[in-house]
Amino acid sequence: MATDRTRSKEKSISISRIEKIHPYKTVLFFGILTSTVILLTFTFLFLTSLSENNLKPPALPKIFTLSTIMLMFSSYTISKTVSAFKKDSFDSLLQSTITTILISSLFILTQVFGLHALYKAGFFSMKPFNSFYFTSLVAFHLAHVLLLTSYLVYITYQAYHRSQDMIDSLLFFSDSNILQKLNSTTILCHYVNFSWLAMFLLFLFSF
Repeated sequence: MATDRTRSKEKSISISRIEKIHPYKTVLFFGILTSTVILLTFTFLFLTSLSENNLKPPALPKIFTLSTIMLMFSSYTISKTVSAFKKDSFDSLLQSTITTILISSLFILTQVFGLHALYKAGFFSMKPFNSFYFTSLVAFHLAHVLLLTSYLVYITYQAYHRSQDMIDSLLFFSDSNILQKLNSTTILCHYVNFSWLAMFLLFLFSF
């Protein structure tokens, strides 16, 4: 009898914990799960294409190394947003988001240069499936970076706009939804960055 009560109590605690999960985190979780499945699928097809055709791609352009280092640094800058919010500091918050936006924009630019270098090296004239899966991986990741950067621009604009009004600025830091948005954005940024790191290492040993 006591065991049944214990189990019932544990079950109710688990349900209450699930109910307390913010909708932002729920959407984020399923989004990350879906993205991971897609990335793993393209990765498997890319490696299969290489092995089946016995292809050795040209050397990976060094600019991809630079872009990877920059993107890893953005994980540090984006992590400052939550602490800046908790300290009620618009200056620190804006500095963090703007720096992350600049780094992400530079990453996108270096990716374009890297793809152009591969094009000149003749990579995209090799077996079509090989280049297709590689391009799909890079394009899918770049889409995440673009969406994340666009959302950071929106957050930055919202923060700057509300900082200009004394009352609105006080309400800004008491809004739990904004904190949840910043937390979710930070988690997503870390996911995007480290998924690229995994892809970079894959390309580094495949090329």
